[in-house]
Amino acid sequence: MTQVKIPADIRWIAAKRENGTDHPIETSYFKSIFSLTTPPAEAVINISANTRYTLYINGIEVLDGPCRGDNWHQYVDAVDIAAHLKTGDNIIAAKVVSFVPHEAVRDDKTNAGPFWAMSNAAGPMLICWGDIGGVDISTGVALWFFLNDTAISWNMQYSAFWMGSAETVDGSKVPYGWETDTATDKFVPALVKWSNSIAFGEIPPMPLYHRPIKHLLRLEKTLHLPNGAVTIAANTTTEYVLDAKDLTTAFLYLPMSGGAGGKITLTYSEAYIHTGGTRNYKTNRSDQTGELFGIQDIYFPSGANETYSPSWFRTFRFLRLTIQTAAEALTINSLKQIETRYPLQDKVQFDAPLPWVQDLWGISRRTLQLCMHETYEDCPYYEQLQYTLDTRLQALYTYALSNDTSLVRKTLHDYHTSILPEGILQSRFPSKYAQVIPAFSLHWIFMLRDYFEETDDRDILDRYRPTVENIMAWYKRHTGEHGLVEYLPYWDQADWTDAWDDIAGVPRATLHGPSTIHNLLYAYALEVCATIMDDLEIDVLATRYRAERAGILQTVDQLCWDETRSLYREGPSFVEFTQHAQMWAVLNKLATGERAKTIMTTVLTDKTLIPCSFVMQYFLFRALEVADMYEETEKLWPLWQELLGLDLYTVPEIPGQYTRSDCHAWGALLLFELPRKFLGVSAAVPGYSKIKIEPKGLFLKSMSGKVPTPFGEVSVSWSVGENGKFAITGNTPVPAEVVLPCGARHEVVGEFRFGEQ
Repeated sequence: MTQVKIPADIRWIAAKRENGTDHPIETSYFKSIFSLTTPPAEAVINISANTRYTLYINGIEVLDGPCRGDNWHQYVDAVDIAAHLKTGDNIIAAKVVSFVPHEAVRDDKTNAGPFWAMSNAAGPMLICWGDIGGVDISTGVALWFFLNDTAISWNMQYSAFWMGSAETVDGSKVPYGWETDTATDKFVPALVKWSNSIAFGEIPPMPLYHRPIKHLLRLEKTLHLPNGAVTIAANTTTEYVLDAKDLTTAFLYLPMSGGAGGKITLTYSEAYIHTGGTRNYKTNRSDQTGELFGIQDIYFPSGANETYSPSWFRTFRFLRLTIQTAAEALTINSLKQIETRYPLQDKVQFDAPLPWVQDLWGISRRTLQLCMHETYEDCPYYEQLQYTLDTRLQALYTYALSNDTSLVRKTLHDYHTSILPEGILQSRFPSKYAQVIPAFSLHWIFMLRDYFEETDDRDILDRYRPTVENIMAWYKRHTGEHGLVEYLPYWDQADWTDAWDDIAGVPRATLHGPSTIHNLLYAYALEVCATIMDDLEIDVLATRYRAERAGILQTVDQLCWDETRSLYREGPSFVEFTQHAQMWAVLNKLATGERAKTIMTTVLTDKTLIPCSFVMQYFLFRALEVADMYEETEKLWPLWQELLGLDLYTVPEIPGQYTRSDCHAWGALLLFELPRKFLGVSAAVPGYSKIKIEPKGLFLKSMSGKVPTPFGEVSVSWSVGENGKFAITGNTPVPAEVVLPCGARHEVVGEFRFGEQ
């Protein structure tokens, strides 16, 4: 992360507070007017705000930001505004929405912003600097004005409380045209606040860092109304349901005229919900016979020509407009939507003989795209929070799809920043509400090692080595009398599975002592940590971690192996059997050879075992691979194939009709399996200077495609003939080891061709 250094006369500016101790969510409008004789060919400005801004240049909406940070990292966005400048007077303007910190949220939550919005009590703040054709527009130097908003109030969204309050807006109080009007009679000069300078080692509020990732995409589309516009007669109530045909994350713009005294309620939904029975459920996503529930914005038209746009992007497939007119008719035009998401590229090309592979790839890719904005997100509709386990998988999918590492690099630092004084990481971050799931810190370590495998960046291992050590020391301090970790504090969650639903996904064994799952996960992490220390040539720590791991594995084998079931129990004296414990035993190579195969066969066939949820399928696939049983994953793919008959455009949080979210990227597993296993392209050494090509999933019978690497595309085409013989051709830009199903290995570079005899 690069810290910003700017002159001391460039300062934060603020709006004067008018709300006493009530601590509402506040909105202010800032602008500065400057004149140009000749607009420059390039005009880069830097901008940030507390908490969110929308930047306008001469009335054109240019950017939304800043990049999501935390209390120690206030990110600054740089943007070239030259294309929007003109000769004569120009206006640079920003709408700033300030969310309140956790401590200031009211008991009724009516001023609660999103969990991810780590704000402070300073209210609407803006900092901006740059030289535009010789004109300094910097805050603290140039004259900036502000106007406080009186139009927006907030309504708590209990259906998705992680997202905080949505808007209720009185259109008659919105200062429409403020971003294009050079008049400042309703505005007053902004208050000049602190600088970003560090004096005597004292860190100022909101310390500034350069934006570490690319700007988000802004893709404009139209959400059509019948005939492009509708007019609703006076004293009428009507509804329109608009189907975007695809789940999207977009800024919305609703143009209208007339309708003073009326009310428009915008309800954003992923799908229709059926409410019969003991639980709400979903069916085919094009089935519109159920009910639409969801986040709601409310707008009261002023009667003028106006366009309402919520301050934050909304996630929806279906948008319901509920319109109540008063004494004046209201005309509404088709909506503009600007889809926003991280600019993730899909560089994988492939041809698969089974249609479900292509179809599932499409919805998996869309899922990952919609769960990537300024951070990774568990789901874009309900939470928009970056959880470690979800994120580690999403990072792997990102690498496989595009080799893009920038968002993962930011993510690693996000979690590092979340560390508590006792040495454990928060399980979601950035988040104003601190949460700890101990196991998630181990997944952060896996993410760090994955990043090294992708980049060969030893500096990042060295940068975060102390954090790794802190996590492992925290775990070791929770070792109990058995020599196993036990009674872990906070939320000892392992998996959302029905058997543990009543205790929020916590293995029931943890109520009685050690959990085999948690100890085998910790043992696996100890080996990953040892490899990190190997990479850094810190032999003493590598040896220590491996010794501790050996002790845990020996104890688990002695105390938790059940001879009667030929499986690992969930605790030394707690008789419960899970797929999880068996798969982690195999991943740790506690069970190898025929014993591993026997265990994994039981995992696939014994329905009495507590099963892995959707998110844990990645690890189940890896355990089958370690047991040399990857072809058995064919039996697991129907879990995804059944999604394709539901008119889904994304992968849901869980399969079946009871899913909460319709977009949850932990289930986008094909994005990893296809390039890394079906086509078989992976790094043989960190950074891909040598690769391995080892196709699996031969039940597909054939597969061809191209996989991106930092050194260029690798092409692979393989088939299994009617005689069962395997043949493969391809081209690699770097040295590669081609591994055939029979076990034969060939060193190649450039074009290659092999066939089994």
